[in-house]
Amino acid sequence: MSQQKTGPAGKTLAVAVVIGLLIGAVIGYGIAAATMVPYSKYAELEKKLEQLQAGAAAPEYTFYYVSHGGPADPWWAPVIKGSQDAARLLNVKVVYSGPEKFSIQALVDLLNSAIAAKPQGIILTITDYKALDEPARRAIAQGIPIIAVNVPDPRPPNERIPYLSYVGQNEYDAGYYLAKYLVDKGYKPKRVVIGIHEVGHIGLETRAKGITDAITQAYPGTPVEKLDITTDPTKAAEVFKSYLTAHPDTDVIFTLGPLGAHPALQVLREMKLTGKVHLLTVDIDNVILKAIEAGELDAAVSQQPYAQGFLPVVFMYLYVKYGIIPPPQVPTGPTVIDKAKLETVKKQIATTGGA
Repeated sequence: MSQQKTGPAGKTLAVAVVIGLLIGAVIGYGIAAATMVPYSKYAELEKKLEQLQAGAAAPEYTFYYVSHGGPADPWWAPVIKGSQDAARLLNVKVVYSGPEKFSIQALVDLLNSAIAAKPQGIILTITDYKALDEPARRAIAQGIPIIAVNVPDPRPPNERIPYLSYVGQNEYDAGYYLAKYLVDKGYKPKRVVIGIHEVGHIGLETRAKGITDAITQAYPGTPVEKLDITTDPTKAAEVFKSYLTAHPDTDVIFTLGPLGAHPALQVLREMKLTGKVHLLTVDIDNVILKAIEAGELDAAVSQQPYAQGFLPVVFMYLYVKYGIIPPPQVPTGPTVIDKAKLETVKKQIATTGGA
């Protein structure tokens, strides 16, 4: 790693690099990072970042990244990495906070703590717009701008939380086009089950609705059932196994993230149903990548999590520093990836840990 430049020329170079990366991301190219950092190493990463900045000027701004994603969900590792890479390039401090276990109340508490810290900006997942509406509007009224990420407020613009921009995929489209991938291949399912690992999470519920609509529009009367599998992989495997035993006609499983896909893969192997039951999921990691390559998993939606960490930090910096208003929505997905399209995401997985 080269020595960090601290003068005006160095700052200009850093901003130029960030803007170049931003343009590349918006037009669809992957954003590459130096090394993959697992979620469990986040504290170590933050410490190293502070050490790198110790000899430089104090961070120009402090932003809080408040998310429902905690250490139990590995999908958030590249998001955190993206936010910290952007922080280093721009010489800002990004404080990431997420609950140990999925909890809307914990998310609200984290947002209130962030507001109390009086940062220059907050990046927020609108996981439950009803619960987050009051504190988010309070933050904005206090002059703290908010950028939504990963999960938007689904209400019309005149009703939703007045955040600056949303960075992420359209969750309904993610589910709809994933299911339509199967429909377009001409496969008519007998019974479909959707494993949802965080019941009440508006983004996951919206994905599930997209899946349901695509299947029932193409094949009216086909049973489509949601299944609460929890965020515990062991329990999720037990729930899947019990369901498949009770409903042996099930021939399609959709999961809404790696927390569902991993145990589903395990169960299909154990029950010798691989290839007999179609498995499709949202989000990609190395396990899912290998399962697609092996033909154990039909397809997965990529929403580029690194970009969901990196881009909102850049947009917040440009807004606070220069008054540049970001676009109302910056889509980072969805793109349905199957065996024929794996090369498009291998670089992202190798360099950021997810796609």
